Amino acid sequence: MMTQKDGYALHEFYKTMRSLLDRGIPKRGAQRSFEELVYSIIGKNAWRPTHITKQALKEYVEGTNKKIQRAHGVYRDRLGRFERTLEILEGKPMSYEEWWSFFLYHDRTILMTRAEHGSGELPSEDDLIETPHDSMGMFETSGFSARIRKRVEEVWMKEQYDITFKMTLEG
Repeated sequence: MMTQKDGYALHEFYKTMRSLLDRGIPKRGAQRSFEELVYSIIGKNAWRPTHITKQALKEYVEGTNKKIQRAHGVYRDRLGRFERTLEILEGKPMSYEEWWSFFLYHDRTILMTRAEHGSGELPSEDDLIETPHDSMGMFETSGFSARIRKRVEEVWMKEQYDITFKMTLEG
């Protein structure tokens, strides 16, 4: 859990990185340095999935495809990592709360099947199921996907599956 003191220290780092960019350090180095520090603090909450596609939920619960992955570029308004970080470091000066929220907003992902991700098509709003808030400690970062535990995330997924697919068949 991040403390107010951590937030203050991060904001000082943010101001230092802005100053260094003004002095001409390479943008790629600033972007990587900034992200490295921020991600070391975010840890298991990095690239948190906010939604899962209905297809990924269906295939996972039915057991036809247990390999779902996070997809970064599926939000229409999501900036890429480089663009997002340079917007923070080169754009208008922001308060800690502003740039931190901006960073997290553009860090969102969606869980989907590999085939869905590879298709390049953006899922529609109707095709997405919201995952529990990150304060619930679910779907934490694990490699290229998210951690899915049998007694936690799988239970939630089966409940969502029943609501989404069984109710549709019965209704």
